[in-house]
Amino acid sequence: MICLMRLILASSALLIIYIDPAEPDRYVGITYGALVLYTIYSAALYIISVRWNSLLGAFRQWSHWVDVAWYLLFIALSSGTNSLFFFFFFFPILVASFRHGFKSGLSVSVVSTVFFIVVGYAAAPGGSKFELNRFLLRPIYLLVLSYMMAYWGGFEIMLKRRLALLKEVMTLSNPRFGISRTIGSIMKRLCEFYDADHCLVISHDESSDGYIMRRVDRWDDGEATRPEPLAPELARLLLSIPQESAIIYKRARDKWMGRGSGYYAYDTEKCERVMGGTDACELLATTLDAESFITVPLRYRDQIIGRLYLASRHAAFNESDVDFLLHVIEQVVPIIDNIRLVDHLASDAAREERQKIARDIHDSVVQPYIGLQLGLAAINEKLSVGGFNIRNDVARLFDLTNTEIAEMRSYIKGLRGEDNKVESSLLLAVRRYAAKLSEATGLPIEVEAPATGIHINDRLAAEAFQMVTEGLSNIRRHTRSKSARLGFNFTEEHFLIEIENVVESAGATNPFTPRSIMGRAEALGGQARVERKESGATLILIEIPL
Repeated sequence: MICLMRLILASSALLIIYIDPAEPDRYVGITYGALVLYTIYSAALYIISVRWNSLLGAFRQWSHWVDVAWYLLFIALSSGTNSLFFFFFFFPILVASFRHGFKSGLSVSVVSTVFFIVVGYAAAPGGSKFELNRFLLRPIYLLVLSYMMAYWGGFEIMLKRRLALLKEVMTLSNPRFGISRTIGSIMKRLCEFYDADHCLVISHDESSDGYIMRRVDRWDDGEATRPEPLAPELARLLLSIPQESAIIYKRARDKWMGRGSGYYAYDTEKCERVMGGTDACELLATTLDAESFITVPLRYRDQIIGRLYLASRHAAFNESDVDFLLHVIEQVVPIIDNIRLVDHLASDAAREERQKIARDIHDSVVQPYIGLQLGLAAINEKLSVGGFNIRNDVARLFDLTNTEIAEMRSYIKGLRGEDNKVESSLLLAVRRYAAKLSEATGLPIEVEAPATGIHINDRLAAEAFQMVTEGLSNIRRHTRSKSARLGFNFTEEHFLIEIENVVESAGATNPFTPRSIMGRAEALGGQARVERKESGATLILIEIPL
């Protein structure tokens, strides 16, 4: 677009002086030749930008200076300060301002104005043809409008940089990075954005009822930062500014301005500027070893939770930076809080998974070993007494061992993620297990379930199966029951499991508490309770919400 506008500008100037030959009034041939060369130059740049844009490369950084040189040549060849080519200067000023910012635009403005005065005065006609009003008005007009262009161009670039920083900050706020890395990365980007030397975040530590500080230096290689306890004296100094105030401070070393003249205080609650407090800022600047700093409160959910500092030996902060930093904090603090929540959820999930694995090991490994131990103890007793045929007992223990090894392998595959399949039918798995247990122990087990079957998700089915095996194991270990009953049922909101040991007399059972089953039920959001029936049977009733 810029190359096209340059070409249009050059072609228009060539066409205008051809239509109205009143100007140039001297060096006509040379002026036409210079304009033709400038038009060819503009056309070449436009063609390159369309077809081989990458070839321009670094030329874009100083192309506006080349335009200034061209226009000074046109001014020298024409009527000096009276030349119509005066208006061309606004083109490179616009390009420099909106492409490179305020400083570049201002530099082009000042250089163009100064050289226009010098070259224009030297090339201006003398005597009565010299127009003093144009000689005085045009440089002022050029400088004032150019300054406004440079300011607007720089402001637009600053807004784009701020939007890019906000986008980057939102991208950096990723739960997988953790809180320390996220906060450190954001502080690092703020240092780079403001060309600051240090960034500090002071916040209250609920665990110690003190204050902690995070610090990032611009030249640090890493981005992760860890909170460090803050000494009470230093905490009081860094938090000596009123909580709701945002401060911009710059030491003035100039003897004409005096020390501490660069001071701006803003009340973030009342949204108005306030006065006073320069002495505390001078002490803060000395503590931070900075010539200038900006500090804003950290606010979350209408509460001030700390303070942010950006300190530098040369950076100049302005009033708009207060609003921008407050906006950054407004966007970042809730995300950091969410990351902290995700960390807690992950920790809780890991702890819950460890508890689940512990329960699984208890039910799937410890319980079978106890059964094997009891079986071996019985064989040992028979051997010590003598006269018993233990071949069948050994064969039964051998079959039980093979079964438990297969179950253990299946469980390990599940932990590794190699086998994500759970029994397609919980009822089928329970009946098969009950049949094996009855065969191994001689304990009859009755399974009752709805005629339509049991339809629940895989995780709930796996947990229900573990609770059933634990319950049957408890019946074998803690009761003298002659039979057991398993019942499955549904209500509108709950999945019900009943595990009952059937006895012949009230004194045949001993009370017990199935802690593992209760733990599993609570982990699923449900509950388990033990009831004693009039017949003396013990019923474990498990209710799990659907």
